[in-house]
Amino acid sequence: MTKMQPNHIKIRLAQPQDRNQIFDIRRDAIQILCSRDYSPEQIQALLNDAELEQSQRAGIKDIVFVAEIGEKIVGFSAYSRYWVNALYVHPQYVRQGIGTELLKTIESEACSQNIKTLAVCASITGKPFYEASGYQEFSKAYITSSSGIYIPLIRMQKWLSSPTEREQVPSDGLTVICRFLQWVLTGK
Repeated sequence: MTKMQPNHIKIRLAQPQDRNQIFDIRRDAIQILCSRDYSPEQIQALLNDAELEQSQRAGIKDIVFVAEIGEKIVGFSAYSRYWVNALYVHPQYVRQGIGTELLKTIESEACSQNIKTLAVCASITGKPFYEASGYQEFSKAYITSSSGIYIPLIRMQKWLSSPTEREQVPSDGLTVICRFLQWVLTGK
């Protein structure tokens, strides 16, 4: 799958040779973009746990997309079944629609698999992006790094339904949480 987007952004499936560039983008995005929302200790803990996270997820089949401008990878996204597992854009390329195009690609892929809802554990930094993309917060969350550092996150979800179905989804928080729990338990 390869899609050309505005401003010559090309979205394609990641290849094994993209791995180092993907790790570099993740590192740079965390170090630079998250620094206003997380302490230096939290940033370092996230970076130190990146390798651990990758090895723990080795058996999980993420679908990973990269965004390119020319031949340069400038962002990537990953998802598995109902979850957006990663979405990072290199700090030099933020606010150019790259993250939005990567997220739309994930959502389109999910819809093609008849998935009706996507969820994400967003960083504090990423929350406004996901809200602007139609995701709703349903709970606070946190992870504790291997070094014991507490890192707050926000659980969010988006209904990927037709306009008619979307109009029928109540917007109150309790209903959203109940529907999410139903989805977790039944997959529907």
